[in-house]
Amino acid sequence: MKRSTERFLTTHTGSLPRPEDLVRMMYAKEEGVPVDRAALGARIRTAVEEAVGKQAAAGVDVVNDGEMSKPSYATYVKDEWKLFETVKLPEGKVLIPGVLESKTNFIEHPELVAQRIGRYAKLVGRENVIAGSDCGYGTWVGQAAVDSDVVWAKMAAMAEGARIASREHWPRAP
Repeated sequence: MKRSTERFLTTHTGSLPRPEDLVRMMYAKEEGVPVDRAALGARIRTAVEEAVGKQAAAGVDVVNDGEMSKPSYATYVKDEWKLFETVKLPEGKVLIPGVLESKTNFIEHPELVAQRIGRYAKLVGRENVIAGSDCGYGTWVGQAAVDSDVVWAKMAAMAEGARIASREHWPRAP
């Protein structure tokens, strides 16, 4: 696992917007319509490659598959920061707090993102924080609450916010 040792790293949790053709294939599969498993598997692989490329282009450090193969999501605890005022992060663990809101089309200002990152860093130690989003952006197949272009702008704001916070917490950070 990568760690924030010289600057705050960024990542996200959960699903990302899926390509429309993959959405149609997944709907068909969920509805019991026969789907070519090999074709679905191949499209999932290329959708993952596309999502990873977009994450890298947005400046995300620790990328994931965007849950391209999953038709739904699980809820996450959103309130993994007050707890750390009284509970110590276990040794060897890394915290990936949600510093972006995943259900709105508002793009967080990088300074706000930096403040959120800094709050966690002060509680659990800068080397134990990787900035992330609060859940995913393609929550259900075909039902994204946030416009796709906004998702990538949010990711870029997160990356910039991490750079700002890194300069504060690691004075020589880029």
